[in-house]
Parts: sequence; C-alpha cells; structure tokens
Amino acid sequence: MSLTSDQKLALIAAAEEGVRHAYTEHQSPDDFRIGAAVLTEKGHIFSSGQYRSDSGSLTLHAEQCALAHASAHGEYGIVALAVTWNEKAASKSEGESIYPCHMCKQLLWESHLHSGLDMEILIVEKGEVLEQIHLQKLVGDYTWPK
Repeated sequence: MSLTSDQKLALIAAAEEGVRHAYTEHQSPDDFRIGAAVLTEKGHIFSSGQYRSDSGSLTLHAEQCALAHASAHGEYGIVALAVTWNEKAASKSEGESIYPCHMCKQLLWESHLHSGLDMEILIVEKGEVLEQIHLQKLVGDYTWPK
C-alpha cells in the first residue's frame, strides 16, 4: 500500500502528538520524548509517546505503546508507522535519525507476520519525513521463520 499525502500528514501529526503526551521523568516538555503513530488497515490512526519507568527496563517505547493503543481498539493490521522526537532526544542521538530499536522492530515484524501487511515506516524530524522505508528493509533481508 502506498500512503497518500493526507495519510502521511495525519500520521506525522499524530506522532508529534505522541511526543507531547509522552510520560517522562519530570513531565517537562524539555524531557527526552519520542512519539509514534500507527495507521491501521481500517484507516484509523493511533498514537502514543513513550511511558517512562524509573527502573528503565520497564519503560514502554512509543512504538510499543502505539501498537498497544491500536490493539486496545481491536485493530491489529498495521500498514504504516511514523516515529518522531523532540529536541532533547535529537541532541542525545548526536545528529543521527532515531529508528525503532530491536525490540520494537521485533514487535513490528510479528505484527507483519500475523497480518501479512507490508508496513511502511516513516522516520520524521520536525514534521519532515527523513526516510520512508518498508519494514522488510528496516529489519534486513533475513528470512524469518513462520
């Protein structure tokens, strides 16, 4: 599926909303914040920011939260995901784009395996799509067991 311009804009806006609503250490707009949004095969968009845990290991990443948000509404077929971040996260990434981590890629891949949908990933900074990549390319050319 190829995303329309309107779908991209809505997905980016929802991911940016996820940044604003992330649960962070001090609940300050200046805290490290990541946002993500998913577009389902039914055409709905669900977004979230990360949910930080003091332990660190229990922190839920924005991509995980967006997937869970869609699932909580009975939607499991994900056709696209947008990921974005704030200035604090950008400064910690030292100028590099922020991609889903390996745990999040695993969850996205499992979603793909269950739905069969060819998911597109949008890496977004300051409202601009830096990269639009298919999940298969993001996880590599590894042939995953079914």
